Amino acid sequence: MIIERLFGLIKCSCGYHVADYCCNFFGVETFLIFMLGLGFLLSFSYQDLKKSEIENTPILLFFILGLIISIWTNKVFMLIPFCLFWIALGGLLWKYDSIGGADVKILAGLPLFYLITTPNFISGQFIFIMIFGITGSLYGILAKLIIKTKKEIPFLPIITLSYILSFLFWTIK
Repeated sequence: MIIERLFGLIKCSCGYHVADYCCNFFGVETFLIFMLGLGFLLSFSYQDLKKSEIENTPILLFFILGLIISIWTNKVFMLIPFCLFWIALGGLLWKYDSIGGADVKILAGLPLFYLITTPNFISGQFIFIMIFGITGSLYGILAKLIIKTKKEIPFLPIITLSYILSFLFWTIK
């Protein structure tokens, strides 16, 4: 009901309402988990664009809710290695000033949301890495060419875009 009210006006190219299509394909719980993660990421992206800084308290809440959802879905032990992977990769990217500290923290908690929405964890991780790598590289190159400055560019909108595109990857038949 709530999902239909929120997304009842949006239709896919196949003629189905987006909420109906996603809920039938994934299930209501999975769609709600995706939307919860998206809500956090949109909020983080807004903060990143506006202040170039994100408070630690909402990030901690994001991570704790992700852990609760993972425990609730009995997938926490399967998801922890993916979180550790993003801590290692994010730390490496942070060391070379490619992304900020908040980006690393959010990337570490993100598998707790996006891998639950995929049919296969390994494939889901691979697809997210590919989308994240391509969009992040294009964004970084274009932003540096357009801005032409050494100023830091907000990267959370790209993480959000990658989250959305990886979810849409599984809904396209």
